[in-house]
Order: sequence, then structure tokens, then C-alpha cells
Amino acid sequence: FVKYSFDNNLISPEIRVAIGYVIGVGLLVGGLVLAGRKYSVLGQTLCATGVLVLYANIFASHAFYHFFGVIPAFALMVLVTAVAFLLAVQLDAQVVAILGLLGGFLTPVLLSTGKDNSLGLFSYIALLDAGLIAVVTRKRWNYLVLLAAAGTLLMQIAWTAKFFEAPKVFTAMNVFLGFEALFLLAFVVTDREDPWISASTIGMAFAPLVFTLFLLTYDSLGAKPWIIFTFVLVADLGLLTVTVLRSALAPAHLVAGGMAFLLLSGWTVSYVSGALLNWALGFYLLFAILHTAFPIVLQRLRPGAMPVWWGHLFPLVALLLVMIPVMKLPEPGWLVWLCILALDVVVFALALVTSSVLAIIGALVLTLGA
Repeated sequence: FVKYSFDNNLISPEIRVAIGYVIGVGLLVGGLVLAGRKYSVLGQTLCATGVLVLYANIFASHAFYHFFGVIPAFALMVLVTAVAFLLAVQLDAQVVAILGLLGGFLTPVLLSTGKDNSLGLFSYIALLDAGLIAVVTRKRWNYLVLLAAAGTLLMQIAWTAKFFEAPKVFTAMNVFLGFEALFLLAFVVTDREDPWISASTIGMAFAPLVFTLFLLTYDSLGAKPWIIFTFVLVADLGLLTVTVLRSALAPAHLVAGGMAFLLLSGWTVSYVSGALLNWALGFYLLFAILHTAFPIVLQRLRPGAMPVWWGHLFPLVALLLVMIPVMKLPEPGWLVWLCILALDVVVFALALVTSSVLAIIGALVLTLGA
């Protein structure tokens, strides 16, 4: 009968939408009442259904019937998401929280205007993630943080694929580093021993490094290594912070250092030149010192947290990187040899601290090869 009434316009669009809002709100109120009378499963089911009805009704009001524009529809969906999170906490209903999360991430997709509004989009996503983190802090539904991280990464990928251009590099960097910081904060304030939260934090910390691989495809950005590798350095420091906070995640240091030097090698092969050589040498030395010293410092702070021998790898890798401009440039200049000397000093200093002879032998072989 309802379908027949709609098909034959016996019920006007305005009445249809009004009925939808009444049903949605009624389900929420009914669910709250029943949950309070010890019918928790039925109450949660009604509230979850009410959330779905309201999301669908708002979208229909905007997309099909054009009763209001994007901004009112967006505001209403944000309101429904906030209500869903509050109900999830009040009723101890995980399904309502999941629906609120899905509806929250679908809101900008469903109401997209096709124009780039990165500030509005990612400010909204940050508020959505922060709200969910607050729910997790209260209820300990830790897997929801990983779902939020996955949704955030998908939004970042979608924005990058559709809107990113080289002039927007600082916007993109702020977005990726901002969410790395947000999930690092979640790691601090929630259960950092939990695997779901650890996985979400590590994933959001590696996202900027993976994004940098994409940046290297732009020649205009490849010619500005000070921008790219400052970005890599900040992301790298975030990963090292995670390792300090939870020693079980120590392998992240090794992978982070590997990613940093992979990016350095990719940039060196594609873009190094006489004009950019000094920048290259400076970053080789900086990342080598950082990842060489970090295991030693962490060993002092938390004995047994990380094998100190990991630090031996990075100055040797940096020496290998120096070989690329030595072979590629006709006259690499005296700064190359100064960089090699500095890296040798790092190796010898590390060998003295850790009583390792193999590192010295490796450094001597590479230096003689150069």
C-alpha cells in the first residue's frame, strides 16, 4: 500500500519526508524507553534502525526531493552521528556506534559537491575520529579505533586521487601529519597495549611515508627535497615516539628507517644534481644519525626494548647512498668526502659504544670503495 501510494503520488513528497523523520525519531525514543525497561536488545535494535532511517531520510530530502541544500543536510547528518555515539554509550550498544561511524564517513561522500574543500572535509573527519576515540575511551570498544583509521585512510586516498596537485602539497602534509598526531594521541589516552589501537596508530604513522612515494612522482616536488624530507622526518619522529611508548612495537623503528632510506634512494636516483647535492648529503647524515642513535637511547631508557645492533645498519646504508652521487655526478665535490668522513665517525663511535668490529669493517670497505 505504501509503495502504491508513493507511485501514484497519493502521499506527497513533503508528507513522505515528514513521516520518515517521525518514524526515525520515534524509533530512537522508543528504543531508549524500552532499553530503560530492561528490554536492552529490542531497545538497541530500534535505536539502530532509527539511525538508519534518519540517515536515509536526510539523504532523500537533499538528493531526491531537493528540500534543502548541502549545508543543512550535512549539519543534520552530523547531528545524527553525534546522537548515535551518545546512544551507543548510554545503551552500551556497539551496533549503534558502528552505524554512527559508517554514516559519519558516508556523509561527505553522499553530500559531495564535486569541489575541493579539504579544510572542511578533514576538519569534519577529525571531529568524527575524536568523537569515536572519546567513545572508545569510555567503553573500551578498541576495534572501533581501527575502523576509524581505515575510514580516514580511505578518505585521504580518495581526496588525493581526485583533488591533489603539486601546489597543494602543504595542505596534504598537514592532513597526513595531523591525523598521525591524532591517532598518536589516541594511543596515549586509550589502551596502548591493545593490538587494535596499536595497529591503527602504526597505520596512520606509516601513511605519510607511503604518501611521500606518490609525491616523488612530481618533478616540481622532487626539485625541492627540503620540503619532502622535512615531511618524512616529522612522520618518522611520530613512529619513533610510538616505539618509545610501547617497546613491543620496536620493529616499527627498523621499518621506519628502511622506509626513510628507501625514499632517499628513490629521490637520489631520480633527482639528485649538483645543485641539490648538499641537501642530499645533509639528509643522508641526518637520518643516519637519528636511526643510529635511537636504539642506543632507547636501550638506556628501557633495557632490552630494542637490539642495539639495528643502529649499525643505517650509517652503512647512508654510505651506500653516497655512492650514487659519486658515480652519477662528474664532479661531486669535497662535501661528499666530508659526509663520508662524518658517517665513518658515526660508525666508529657506535662501534666503541657497542663493542662491535663488524660495523667498522663494513664502513672501511664502503669507504675504500668510494
